[in-house]
Amino acid sequence: MIDKGKILISTIGLGSLLLLLLVTAYSNESRDELKKSVSKKIEFSEDFDMGIFNPAKWQITREADFKESIIDVYDVNPAEDIFDYKLRLKANTIGTSDDTVKFHGVRNLYKIDFKERQRITFDLDWNKQSNGSYLAAAVYICPTVTNGNPSKERDCLKFEYVGVPPGRNARSVVAAKINGKLRQLDMDGWPEQRQGRYISYQHIEMILDSNALTIMENNRELFSTQAHGLTFSAGYLYLQMSSHSNYPARYIYFDNIK
Repeated sequence: MIDKGKILISTIGLGSLLLLLLVTAYSNESRDELKKSVSKKIEFSEDFDMGIFNPAKWQITREADFKESIIDVYDVNPAEDIFDYKLRLKANTIGTSDDTVKFHGVRNLYKIDFKERQRITFDLDWNKQSNGSYLAAAVYICPTVTNGNPSKERDCLKFEYVGVPPGRNARSVVAAKINGKLRQLDMDGWPEQRQGRYISYQHIEMILDSNALTIMENNRELFSTQAHGLTFSAGYLYLQMSSHSNYPARYIYFDNIK
């Protein structure tokens, strides 16, 4: 007889008692494993719903000259009653040096460990660019800290949308930099397909472990490899925008990062 966890040994045999103890131990172990599994589901989460830029989570990164560089949390629909805050990256490069590409964005303050499989998800709003030429919106995973451009580090993984001249289209790029050498993993049909494609509000999932990488775009597989070649298995997450010189103010948005 078992009543609310109290076992009356007198009513069961020794064999039954041993079986009960084994089942209880297994049950406790299963609960512990479940707790570990649940705790790993979301190690980092940012939806910007508080409407503020949180310096306890993010460090601003910037490189080269801008006429205007703004990184903030912004309500994208201020006329509506419901707030819709996102991370905004704004760049105006009119009159800046032709010798440099401008980079700015944010880096999270804690490393993501992907020895075991991790799923990194985020939303990217390309913001219906009327002219996305030489504009890029990128996510990097990089094992080292920089307050400048992570693409200059010795090792990194990059997923990026690059604007295709002369107008609204873009193409995606997946690349790994390994010991200082850049390896293009996927170029979205480039150079055979040069016109790019229309992108808008993109939901991205990067499923990553020490060997394999899969990228899902709006719930469809965009790219997959079982051998990404990275020599690191933990890195910081960088969200970045870049632009060539002499473009008026352009904006992109990031949101729902997990």
